This record gives sequence, structure tokens and C-alpha cells, in this order.
Amino acid sequence: MKLSADLLEIITCAVLIFVSFVGNVCLFYSTRKCITGRLQTSLLLIFSLVFVHLIKNLVVNVMKIVYSSGIMLDSAGCKVLHFMAALTTSLAIWFVLHFAMFYHLKLYQIVHPLSGAANLDQQEHSLKGISALWVAGVAVYLPVLIYTRKPEYLNAGNDTDSWSTKRIYIDCLIGFGNKQVEFYYGKIFLVLIDILPLAVLVFVCLWMSFLLSTKKKMTYGDIWIGDDDSEIEILRGAKFSILLMLLITPLWISHFILVCFLNSLAAYVFIPAVLTALSSGFSALSPFLLMLVNYRVKLVSFCGAKEEKPTLQPTNVILSPYA
Repeated sequence: MKLSADLLEIITCAVLIFVSFVGNVCLFYSTRKCITGRLQTSLLLIFSLVFVHLIKNLVVNVMKIVYSSGIMLDSAGCKVLHFMAALTTSLAIWFVLHFAMFYHLKLYQIVHPLSGAANLDQQEHSLKGISALWVAGVAVYLPVLIYTRKPEYLNAGNDTDSWSTKRIYIDCLIGFGNKQVEFYYGKIFLVLIDILPLAVLVFVCLWMSFLLSTKKKMTYGDIWIGDDDSEIEILRGAKFSILLMLLITPLWISHFILVCFLNSLAAYVFIPAVLTALSSGFSALSPFLLMLVNYRVKLVSFCGAKEEKPTLQPTNVILSPYA
């Protein structure tokens, strides 16, 4: 039995939705158990990423399944599809960058301890920063939702074999109706707001790799001192930030290259499924990496410090210094 492009995309979307839903629900549940009082910065970032991942799969990929099933989307449906797909992609990149910078700062303070007091308003600043990212993401892509429209010649549809492998990427195209706006906003600005954070993410992770190498060689008066729970969590967070960078960067670049050469690749039935896997692969796989950050570790900055009960000594026992 020969699989069609639509069937391949439906199968791919269904698998991604299942894997992402299971991973993000498990991540949410495991992270929720860490809440003790105020939300830490890492918890806010985890919840934001979970929400973005669920939107990517439960909204964007479900709409792709509906479209591939033969139900045509009108102009409003196409605008919502492109808006949500682009918004969730950019927010995922921005939150991963925030996550990496958070652990980079913590790691830098371990390798190069500051003499001054810690910033007590760091939690409030982080909350404002995360909220600002949500607002900025919606504001950046709001013109896509408001000012674009689906060209009339696409509403008639095209069922020929040469177009069937990319129907959702061609038949559901939207435009601004102005070539200059389309070029400067749609093809330059919207690409830069993803490429620049990715470039910064790569730089931050390379810097963290250097800090991790430095931390590994650190001694205190020629005596190596083991890491406590908070340092172990920071080291894990830094390492998995690098893994997240190694996951999201190739996926985004590969998806971008395939979209640029989509017209030349129309004859291949697997292209829509590959594009879907590249655009949603991070939201399906990253939750499992994030859960490993606190695997078998008594988290302090991630889950809040756990107070240890002091061991009471009997009053009638004399402790010998030589015991």
C-alpha cells in the first residue's frame, strides 16, 4: 500500500501529539511537586515551555490533521495556523535562551563568586522578563493575524499530484498584499527574531561549556571539595541547556532550509511529514530532557531547599573526641 503525503502527515502529527502530550504532562506533574511557596525562575520557565509545547501540538498539529483529512481551511483558519505555528516556535527559542542564561548566571557565580550580596529582586525581575516575552511574542506576530489574508486564487484549491505533497504549505499561504511589507516584515524581520536568539543561545552554551570545564578543574587550596545539591542541580541545568541548544538549533535550521527549497522538493511525498517533524520535534522531545535536570537530585534552586531535621543526641551520653 502506497502512503500518500496527507496520510504520512496525519501519522506524523498523531505520533508527535501523543509523545508531546505524555512528555509535557509528566514534566508538568513532576515540576508541580516542587512548588513550595513562591515560584522559582526555573519553574516559571518550565511551565511556560510546557504551555508553548502543548499549544504547538494540540492546536497547530491538530489543525494540520484536519487539513490533511480533506477539510479545507478558510482565510481565518489559515491565519490562525500560521500565527500559532510561528508564535510557538519563537517563544520556544526565547524561553530556551532564558533557561540557558539563567543557569549560565548561576554557573558563573559558582566559578567566579561575587563578593557583593545577592540580588533579592531577581525573582521579581525574572517574572517580569518571562511575562515580557509572552507579550512581545504576541505583539510581534499580531500583524500576521490581523493584516494578512489568503489570496483568492488559492481558495479554489488544486488537487493535482504535484501540489498534493505541499497543500497545507501552498494552498494555505497568506500574504500582506504589499510586496515591501511582505519582504521586510515577513522574510527578514520574522526570520531575524529567531536567528538572533539562536545565535545568542549558541554563544551562551559555548560559554557554559567553558565554565563547566573550568569548574571541573577547580580546587580550593589544592583540595577538591564535592558539590552540594544546589551546585549539582545547576551543573545539570547547564549541561541540559547545552543539549536543548543542540536539539533546537539543527531542527530550526533544517526546517528553514527545507521551506526555502519547498518548490523544488514538491515531488517527494514525505516532505510535509518531515517539515512537521522538524517544526514540532523539539516540543515532543525536550520535555524528557528537562525532566532529567532534577533526576535523583535533591533540588534547591529548582524545587526549593529541603530542610533536614537535626539529629538529637542523648543528654546522658558523653561524646569522646576520639570516637
